Amino acid sequence: MEPTSDAAPYDAPSALNHLRHARRIAVLMAPRLGDSLLMMNMAYNLTTHGREVTVFGDYIHALREWFPGMDVRPSLPEAQAGAMLSSDNSAGFDCAVQMHKGWPYSLHPYAPAYCYYDGHVTITGKDFIKLEQIRDFCQDDIGLACPGVDNGLRVPPKLQTRKYMRRIAIHPTSTSAQRCWAPRHFVELGLRLQREGYDPYFILAPAERDRWNCLAENGLALLHAARLADVAAFIHESGWFIGNESGIGHLASNVGVPTLTVTGRPTRTRAWQPAWARSRIVYPGYIIGGRWRDQYWREWLFPGHVLYAFKRLMRDCAGDTQPVQPPAFRMLRPTDRGRLE
Repeated sequence: MEPTSDAAPYDAPSALNHLRHARRIAVLMAPRLGDSLLMMNMAYNLTTHGREVTVFGDYIHALREWFPGMDVRPSLPEAQAGAMLSSDNSAGFDCAVQMHKGWPYSLHPYAPAYCYYDGHVTITGKDFIKLEQIRDFCQDDIGLACPGVDNGLRVPPKLQTRKYMRRIAIHPTSTSAQRCWAPRHFVELGLRLQREGYDPYFILAPAERDRWNCLAENGLALLHAARLADVAAFIHESGWFIGNESGIGHLASNVGVPTLTVTGRPTRTRAWQPAWARSRIVYPGYIIGGRWRDQYWREWLFPGHVLYAFKRLMRDCAGDTQPVQPPAFRMLRPTDRGRLE
């Protein structure tokens, strides 16, 4: 599902004024896990400042037990939007808000007052991180007094934070092929991690598993989880996360696990990187623009680059926790090192 076009004029000052003064607010989530977790920051900040917020989104609904005290419902079908968001509805929403214009659908036919977050900010660029940008928007634009980066997620008490410090959750897919590192490199990374005493586990959606037989063929473990909440629990008790730019990376960070993101688009990924826990990105040492970059970055970024960046992430976190001691750092050759942050 992609954003729909929205030809209606958008009166940004008026829309922001509606949101600023609304008491009952409907937050509609895009059909993306990462976007949904980020927008939960706005929903939570509004809630903690006395607004009555109802969240509509399938991903957050799948994690509703992890968001105690929040009114979370499944995604609102467009066919029901008019009845639910209309001012005549007994629910009485003063304003509907979503991250993207036209995603999950245009709001102007259904809500008398609505706001698109992306209509007021820079979508991607240097010198900001999206989570912090949303927090700042809550303070500077909506006028909330003390917003933070918390989005209301609370890990169930039965789970133990980073219980298995040598277990590394790896997510090798994403929403588009341009965001995905080469599968053979993921396999080689998993094998290298195994040789160094780690326990890599790959996370795939059921529909993706047939295309990743190479994992089982190389003796690499695959997580079999029935629910998104089960994936969240597994990652929370893992020591680390490595993956493409994806919603699962945001989920890992949100449940307190340090993340390493592989990418060919450092500017975009730096802005959208997971930001609740320690985070690094790694990309090829030489990046050219346009289609060449999109086509070849996944081959030019080698497993040695990523392994070196992972060791840097470990050192970043050394003073944050008291983990089981990981295997000793093995310095790679300088020629193996890609660009990393």
